[in-house]
Amino acid sequence: MRPIILGQVYIQLSHIPHYTTLQKFAATVSGTILERIISSFTLLLSNIRRLFIGIIDSSGFKLSNASQYYTDKVNLHKKYLKLSTGVEVLSQIVCSIKIRRAPTRHDTIDFQPIVERTSEILPLSVVVADRGYDSEDNHTFVRESLHAFSIIPARYRHVPIWRTHGKYRKEMKHGYSKILYHQRNKDETIISVIKRLFGEQITSSRLVRTQNRELSFRCIAYNMHRLTNLIIIINGFYRACLAN
Repeated sequence: MRPIILGQVYIQLSHIPHYTTLQKFAATVSGTILERIISSFTLLLSNIRRLFIGIIDSSGFKLSNASQYYTDKVNLHKKYLKLSTGVEVLSQIVCSIKIRRAPTRHDTIDFQPIVERTSEILPLSVVVADRGYDSEDNHTFVRESLHAFSIIPARYRHVPIWRTHGKYRKEMKHGYSKILYHQRNKDETIISVIKRLFGEQITSSRLVRTQNRELSFRCIAYNMHRLTNLIIIINGFYRACLAN
């Protein structure tokens, strides 16, 4: 029996779908559904009652296959999608995303929507972001609305504390846990893995909607890849414990 027939029997399909079925699904599926799928991976992790750290960071994905040399030579306008992510540190699973077409306004406008969406999955304990998201409003939102702890270093380090606006920003000037703050480097690692596994160019379509879908699918594929690795690691650990 041919492999394709075996696959059809295994997943109990009455007939083989047309080869464009996945393309049509990608073009019509709701972005909200994809966001819920991304968020649901966190619920598959056992023994997590609060998200240890929701990390906020962003990175660009190019919208062209042209090389950097060609782009510079012909003076092409650089187009790219900006992906902002909220990540659970212990498992390195992407919890929520926000996609914008760059260049756009400052990344800090995506901070509160991503944090709020992540907090709807599970309560937060710590939220860490780099100084690009420095804002007293962001600190207040995390600490007073979500009852979590925020670490966002204040910009303008040369400005003395007494001239710094906001009590939480002043607290950051007094000092913060470097161990917790440097956990945000894992978000950069996750973005790097996504680009290495699936590429940093978005090439599926010229439409903004399908470009956003492609980037969402890459995040889902990354979460599946990461969750599979976690299961393999945990199973190996249990087997080693039983052997001893």
